[in-house]
Amino acid sequence: MTPRKHDVESMTGAYALHALNEDETRVFEAHLAESEETRNETTELIDTAVLLGMAIDPVAPPASLKQGIMAQLASTPQLPREVPAAQPERPSSFTGKAAAKAQARWFSKPLTALASVAAAIILIVGGGVVANTVNHNTFQQAQADQLAAIGSASDTQRVDTVIDGGGSATLVWSSELGTSAFIARGLQPLPSGKTYELWYIGSDGPRAAGTFSIDTDGAAWRVLEGAMQGGDVIGVTVEPSGGSESPTTAPVVSIESA
Repeated sequence: MTPRKHDVESMTGAYALHALNEDETRVFEAHLAESEETRNETTELIDTAVLLGMAIDPVAPPASLKQGIMAQLASTPQLPREVPAAQPERPSSFTGKAAAKAQARWFSKPLTALASVAAAIILIVGGGVVANTVNHNTFQQAQADQLAAIGSASDTQRVDTVIDGGGSATLVWSSELGTSAFIARGLQPLPSGKTYELWYIGSDGPRAAGTFSIDTDGAAWRVLEGAMQGGDVIGVTVEPSGGSESPTTAPVVSIESA
C-alpha cells in the first residue's frame, strides 16, 4: 500500500538516519523529486544529525547484547526468503544534484560521528522522532536551522570539556556566522523554580544567551542567543526560572572558545 502524502512528508527524519526500508526509500525519494521544501528540510536534518553525532563518543555495546540477539534469533521461526519483484527505476531528479549534495555532507563527516548519530538524537533531543519535533515546534525548527548552519559553515570549530561531578559539554561555533551551540551530557537535575542559563563572557562582562532544561539523563542542547565574539568564554549558571539579567551563581560549566 502506497503511503499517503502526509505520511511520506513525515519520513524526513527517518530518511536522514537511513532508517527507511527499500520500499519506503523509493517512495520518499519520488516525493523528494517533486518537493523542494522537503529536500531542504531533509538536508537540514542530515546536517543537524551529523553535528549532534559529533558530540557523542562511540560506546561499545556489551557482549551480552550480541548474545541476547543471537539467542533470540535461534528461537524465532524464520520465514522463507521472498523473491523481490522487479522495481522501476527511481526518479533521477533528487538522486542527481540534490542527493549528491546531501550525501556529500553526510559522508564527509567522521565515521565515528556517523556511527553515533542515532544515539545522539535519542540522547540529546530527549527521545521521539526528530522530524516530529522539528515540524511541530517553531522554536525547535529555528534551533535546528541554526544548528545546521553551524555544521555547514566552512569554519566550524569544536571544544570539549568535562563537567565537575561527571558528564561532558561541547561547544561548536562558527566565527563567520557569529553563532554557537552548546551540547551537554550528565548535567545535574535542578530543583523546582531553577533553570540553567547560558552566558557569553567577554571583556565587557557576561551577556545572557538563553535558558535551557535537561532531560532525565541530564542531556541538553541549545543554540545560544545573540552573537558570539572572538575570545568569548561560554558559561552555564543555575538561575531562577525565566533566567537572570546577570549571573547570580558561579558557573557550573565554562568553555573557552579561543
